[in-house]
Amino acid sequence: KLYKEIEAASGQSCGIHITAGVDLAGTPERMDFLKVACARARYLGLDMEIITVDEAARLFPLLDKRYFVGALYNPLEGHVDPAGVTQAYAKAARNLGAEVYRFTRVTDLAALPDGAWEVITDKGNLRADHVVNAGGLWAREVGRMAGLTLPVLAMEHQYLVTGEIPEVAASPTEMLHVIDFEGEIYMRQEAQGMLI
Repeated sequence: KLYKEIEAASGQSCGIHITAGVDLAGTPERMDFLKVACARARYLGLDMEIITVDEAARLFPLLDKRYFVGALYNPLEGHVDPAGVTQAYAKAARNLGAEVYRFTRVTDLAALPDGAWEVITDKGNLRADHVVNAGGLWAREVGRMAGLTLPVLAMEHQYLVTGEIPEVAASPTEMLHVIDFEGEIYMRQEAQGMLI
């Protein structure tokens, strides 16, 4: 819903792809974890359900059923275009009166007595009523500028994008997102192949 609101406020596409998804359990213990996640989701009003390996394979035909004991189906799973989302946020903020300073490095933050912030940059200082930590990879360091120790850190990971896969190319709809916890693998369709 948030991405739709941002699109409406900005007129900029976020590149939303709601494909649904399955989280796979390779062990009985992981299946218990997914059952807890499903119960929590249902309590929060989300329409998730536990499904069998056969059902998961029908939804995601690339699945090798030998390695899994069950799955959690999430109809709201999907992905967005990160660049589109960033531009939509910036445009919506500008539409509401915000100023966006590109290519400006924030070097420190200073709390002011009235609750506002002095944002110290390499191009001069700015006053802000609110500061949002959107530092991504550097969020921990930005938190330190505000006197916070955030329990976040960058994790090294790799992406692999396959060439065309016949089952993906032949699919009448975009392939589901899949998470294999034991293999530490996330995958989704990218063009006529998969991003893993």
